[in-house]
Amino acid sequence: MKKNIRIIIICLIAVLVLGGAAVVLLLTAPEKEEETDTGDEETSHLMYDKNPSDISEITIENEHGTYRIQRVGEGDDIKWAIEGVSGLPISSESLGNVIENAATLTAQKTVVKAPEDISIYGLDAPSAKVTTVFTDSSGTTNTLILGNEVPDGINRYFMLEGDDTVYTARKSDMQYFLNDKYDLVNKVIYQAKTAADENDTTDYTRINKMTISRKDLDYDVVIEYDVRQEDESIMTGNSTQYVMTSPAFRDLNPETSSEITSGIFGFTATDLGILNPTEEDAVKCGLADPEAIVKTEINGGDTLNFYIGDVCYDEDGSKLGRYVIADGINVIYVIDEASLPWLTFEPIRIVTTMFTGNYVFDLESMNIKGENIDMSFTMTGSSDKDFEVKLDGNVVDKDKFKSFYQFILRAPSDDFCFEETDAEPVLTIEINTKNGGDVIEFIPQENRKSLVRLNGEAAYTCATAYVDRLIENIDLYRSGEDIVINW
Repeated sequence: MKKNIRIIIICLIAVLVLGGAAVVLLLTAPEKEEETDTGDEETSHLMYDKNPSDISEITIENEHGTYRIQRVGEGDDIKWAIEGVSGLPISSESLGNVIENAATLTAQKTVVKAPEDISIYGLDAPSAKVTTVFTDSSGTTNTLILGNEVPDGINRYFMLEGDDTVYTARKSDMQYFLNDKYDLVNKVIYQAKTAADENDTTDYTRINKMTISRKDLDYDVVIEYDVRQEDESIMTGNSTQYVMTSPAFRDLNPETSSEITSGIFGFTATDLGILNPTEEDAVKCGLADPEAIVKTEINGGDTLNFYIGDVCYDEDGSKLGRYVIADGINVIYVIDEASLPWLTFEPIRIVTTMFTGNYVFDLESMNIKGENIDMSFTMTGSSDKDFEVKLDGNVVDKDKFKSFYQFILRAPSDDFCFEETDAEPVLTIEINTKNGGDVIEFIPQENRKSLVRLNGEAAYTCATAYVDRLIENIDLYRSGEDIVINW
């Protein structure tokens, strides 16, 4: 039975000299398999089952070369060192698979004893040779010799050095010995922490702050955790836990922003680009002057800062992805652009379309001014049962007001705009709530666009058609008619 082991990786500085050229492997099944004398009733059997912590070292030889894994330490302080991958992040899962499969071996079938021709099974030019040294009382050393795949597609032929019998083992267990040592390098750039114990209630999948800088933007996009959610006295229309705080304060749209805020958890590379890169490598990959920089502060204390560089092409000129490097990881990765939403998203598309997100039952007053328009609303109550609306001191239908206010909330944002103008607004809406409020001014511009000044600062553009419809709806509301929701 396989043991659960704790894998802690350290990498040795010395690089193991690779020896020998790769051998061309026989992929065909044996033309004629020699008969075994074990009979049809034979079932799988355990060849050996050692404690992984008793392994002293593992030497793996395959078509990629030779590398060695060595145990360092004893007991609970056992660590594992891999020669030739100094300074690189190692996948504890991948390394654990190698170690566990070196510690135990199950034969699925005995094929033949003392075969006349082991080349039939690909064992004369092995796919891999794995020598495992144990520190048990017997000083055991096992050398596993892997041959071809069995035609069933499930198993692979093998022999043990010193045993002239050919067996089969699960191909899935043997696969780890056929890989390059660099396949042990971790492609997962960041994974969320897990709770230390049942008393640890920290949300490690929450971002406290993310800053995105891009060459094609004149401003940084800053996303932060919405602290209003922790205040029970504040009601917001935000259905995600994040807000944009730069270039403007807006609630995020959960449908369009989730890949931005959750994409860093389980952030995984498509391939390894350059290991232990130099400054010259960073320049060649466009990482000295990156297309985008993403800096993230994660709840629980972690930080993840990564840089997106130039496009990576294969030898045929096909695009493989972008070069990416992260602080503290000595690898330039290649990542498919589909996994890099921070590079191409439109900031205006990840926020809600509303200029204001004030909840209707939080309203205390709303004033609307424009040409021939001067309306003053006051509100009382905190729920539908006691909510009351007055217009210029007279009680009005609260449901019709809700429809009218909803049209204001649906105001569209076409884009961010920070260029100020001296032109006067055609309409000003002042919203006051128990916790603050907003002042929204609409100023017509060219090309059927209107500048939206929010709380005294130029912030967005919207379609002038919406502003025209809003003014028309104000007249319809004052005359008691139903408003028109389209524009």
